Amino acid sequence: MSFFLIFLILLLILTNTVVGLYLAICLGYGPPTVREAIDLLVDPQWQNTVEDWIARLRSSIKFPKRQTEDDKEEKPDSVVPKGTVDDLIQQITSANLADLLQDESDDISQIAPMQELFDDDLASILMERSTEAWLMNEKHVETSILKLNAVMMKSGRFAAELDARLRAMRGHAMVIDVKYCLNELRDDCRNYLEAQSAVTAKMQKRLEEFGELKYLAEEIDYANMEQSAQIETTISNLDNLNVAANPEETIMRLLKELTSLRVARHRLRDMQEKAYIKIVLYEDRIDMVPQQLYFGETTGLRSRIGLDVTIFEWWKQKRQEKRQITFSLIDFVRFGEVNDEHGILVCDKLIQYFGKALEKAFDPLDLIGVYYGNCFMVATTNIGPRKTITEIERIRQRCEKTTYQYNGGVGSLRLQVTCAVTEVLATQTIESVMKNLETTLAAAKKAGRNRTFQLDAGQFSPMPESIEAPNLGEKEREIDLDTE
Repeated sequence: MSFFLIFLILLLILTNTVVGLYLAICLGYGPPTVREAIDLLVDPQWQNTVEDWIARLRSSIKFPKRQTEDDKEEKPDSVVPKGTVDDLIQQITSANLADLLQDESDDISQIAPMQELFDDDLASILMERSTEAWLMNEKHVETSILKLNAVMMKSGRFAAELDARLRAMRGHAMVIDVKYCLNELRDDCRNYLEAQSAVTAKMQKRLEEFGELKYLAEEIDYANMEQSAQIETTISNLDNLNVAANPEETIMRLLKELTSLRVARHRLRDMQEKAYIKIVLYEDRIDMVPQQLYFGETTGLRSRIGLDVTIFEWWKQKRQEKRQITFSLIDFVRFGEVNDEHGILVCDKLIQYFGKALEKAFDPLDLIGVYYGNCFMVATTNIGPRKTITEIERIRQRCEKTTYQYNGGVGSLRLQVTCAVTEVLATQTIESVMKNLETTLAAAKKAGRNRTFQLDAGQFSPMPESIEAPNLGEKEREIDLDTE
């Protein structure tokens, strides 16, 4: 009797599934045919497809209905949504959910900025950007790079929090508290090594899949070994520390170890991001880069991956032939020393504030992000090189006049930046523009830092030249990082 009951239940479930699938196909949702639906269910990659659907639904208010042959019509060109991003978000958050679900207009649900030649990707604002939301397709070779990057980010978050706790202990350190911090750092290092070992082992087995770009995998592999060596050195140093003998000195040693780990982590991260873009460009899959990777966690601005993808789209659209594009780099002077003196969390707040200030200083359609480390990139599309140079120089002079305060005014710091500017010629490649930009920044640093240099690519033999700008009238000011 029980077997017959189980059989009826299974039959009922199967019947409901088949009927539901048939109705979904008839109503225009899901796969267009039963055969495709069955192929999807038995496909081992079906989970990736489902995750992709979920990601699309997050950025869409209503479910798109499959278009039939009878319904197909010529649609007018997409219209650029009016208003700012804040207006768009306010429109969505203040609307009634039932009204939105019944709204048949395209104002909210169909935001496709990249279809318009000179608009930006507003839909990405509404997408989840956290590391845990990354959708990583195992069939692509660069997945190992991204997973290791995620491990580094999580370790970096812990390091920033531990750095702040250790600095707060100075002057009244208790042995038991310092021991606890030491053990936490040792555990984090061991966990990171374990995760790194698992990821790099997979990547080493797949070196041949890199094809002509195998050298990239080898460079990353070497950087991984360097970082592993640094972590193992840190663990050894921690094992030999005598906390009871001098807790204050132990705190300084722990802070020094955190600095060494941070430098190794940033170097590997920068290398991985550059390698990622080279791989997807080589395999012609740049349009498949998940938008979650476009943005950095610290600043909220575009990461190196986000910058490279956007610049590639610009060239694909031949935007450099229709606009005066000017690229700039803004690099903090001796930021490592500032980090050592004031701590990771304070410097993270400083970077966040600086990124927001850059966004306010330029047009929303200009490109702003982190090029590498703590070096920002700005690409203007309408104001031309002279106006761009003026704005970049104004930022440099403003930094000289600004005092940043934190911890209720107890702590303060001042900062300088080195800048490089170059205009894009219509005939230039992305590679030549980036090479000119990096060469110009290197020349500015060599000349003594805290300078703005320009390279005029239109000259017969272009060379980086110093900008002798007048005093732009910036006044002394104070910024409270705790309230920004």
